[in-house]
Amino acid sequence: MFDFDILDCKTLLGESSFYLHKTNEIVFLDLLNPSILFYSIKNKILLKEKLNLPKPLGNIYPMNNGKFIISSLNGLHLYDRNKKTIKYFQDVRKKEELHKISYNDGTITKNKLWIGLSHIKEKENLGYFGYLQKNKFNKIDQGFKVSNGPAIDEKQNYLYFSDSFNSTIYQYNLTTLKKKLIYKFKKNQGFPDGIALDSEKGLWVAHWAGGQVSRINLKTKKIDVIFKIPALNVTSIAFVGKKLNHIFVTSAKIETSKEQLQMYKYSGSSFIIQTHFTGQKIPYSNLNKK
Repeated sequence: MFDFDILDCKTLLGESSFYLHKTNEIVFLDLLNPSILFYSIKNKILLKEKLNLPKPLGNIYPMNNGKFIISSLNGLHLYDRNKKTIKYFQDVRKKEELHKISYNDGTITKNKLWIGLSHIKEKENLGYFGYLQKNKFNKIDQGFKVSNGPAIDEKQNYLYFSDSFNSTIYQYNLTTLKKKLIYKFKKNQGFPDGIALDSEKGLWVAHWAGGQVSRINLKTKKIDVIFKIPALNVTSIAFVGKKLNHIFVTSAKIETSKEQLQMYKYSGSSFIIQTHFTGQKIPYSNLNKK
């Protein structure tokens, strides 16, 4: 059912993958070896650039103007790919949170940055998520050790969120903010990390400590696709390619023992997998518009 390629990018903690449809590239991050990586799908060339930012990084947000917003331990920063410059942009955290809360997963709708924040030590339920619009942060929900996902279906007005430590996926109605449990994973399935939506009512999930990606059928609330990944800690998913019928999957090498590395020898690599599904297109962001 699937064909796949392995991209030997040697990331400690590969994360935050987005498809750049204007240039037919994939952009992603190494959170613990602060780097930005670009992969040209057409030319099959990987470019990696070190970032002068404190670890861990959190997420990357492609902008309409060709620049990127990157979150790190000390806030949001504007990265200019052409000039290779980084400038401080903003911090949505309160002053008293700076040593307790760090940035994590996020996503984009046209004029909003959706930002997840987690407890730095991943022990206390201090994490939350919301969106940044016109320099104002609006909190949606809180009380999580780790904030992961999210993925947004703009047509249905739903947001999907990974509560990793509780092994659950939630759906939020963005009009009423009503929260609904979609799926709870078993212990032997690992923990839900990054997620992505296809156009056929499916939610794809990366399994940290699970060595797989799965697809939840949102009609039946059951898993109908499982693809085993030769990496233990699978971290993020993005639909890529001009037809959006491939998924790009990142992984981490950290928290994998020597014995586990013998079984999951491609930990830290990324994977491009052809599927029979088409992903939902994620737009570039423009924070200057309503």
